[in-house]
Amino acid sequence: MTPVKPPVAIKVKDLTNFARLALALTDSPPIIWCFKHGKRRIMATFSVYMSWKGDIPLLTYVTLKGKPAPFLAYKSDGEKEEYLFTDNLDDPRYIYAPVINLRREYDFLRSPIEGRFPEPSKPIKMELENLNSLLRLLYLVSVREGSVFPLWLFKSNGKPVLGVCIPFERYYEANALPVFFYVTLRRRPPAPFIRYAATSLHGEDLQYTFNTSDTKYFYAKIVEVENMPLFPD
Repeated sequence: MTPVKPPVAIKVKDLTNFARLALALTDSPPIIWCFKHGKRRIMATFSVYMSWKGDIPLLTYVTLKGKPAPFLAYKSDGEKEEYLFTDNLDDPRYIYAPVINLRREYDFLRSPIEGRFPEPSKPIKMELENLNSLLRLLYLVSVREGSVFPLWLFKSNGKPVLGVCIPFERYYEANALPVFFYVTLRRRPPAPFIRYAATSLHGEDLQYTFNTSDTKYFYAKIVEVENMPLFPD
């Protein structure tokens, strides 16, 4: 059997952040992989970031205490976001992702969970002046790509950092010029989403929020992680 190179692992802080990453602000829910690792269960999703040469596969994961139901359900249209495991798709208020249970743990999944994966090629690091610039960038990229990139929240040198990695395709002989845009925060965000609008009457309007139901705004989702191997410290 051909050896499979393990993906780069990103550990999400908790199940709330994982549900937000997988299901908030999307019409295309991912497959959620579930498997046992020692005495723990792991839930994970795959994604791919375009890099200098080739792509970087990411395994974003969280640990569970018990075996989940067949679907993860999520919504963010109330006073706070909600998620639950369920065995049916009856409630149209929620968006759902299927949980696929693996019979055993495979080597290329075990390695990243244990911290053994190739060192990814680091993107260029660009610090932005403020959060407004970060939301302007994310709005433009999301409209162009048709999907909302997550804003990763993590600590660097003891300070909270909020950022996103954006590839600019076909840069000289490289596949892309990957850039990690970020801002350093004074404190952790008070809510899991940022809503953004720019109007002639009020100019730019940027607020943290728990609710994403008001269609006048563009929304960015914040996902807190315990490590960010793409960030060039």
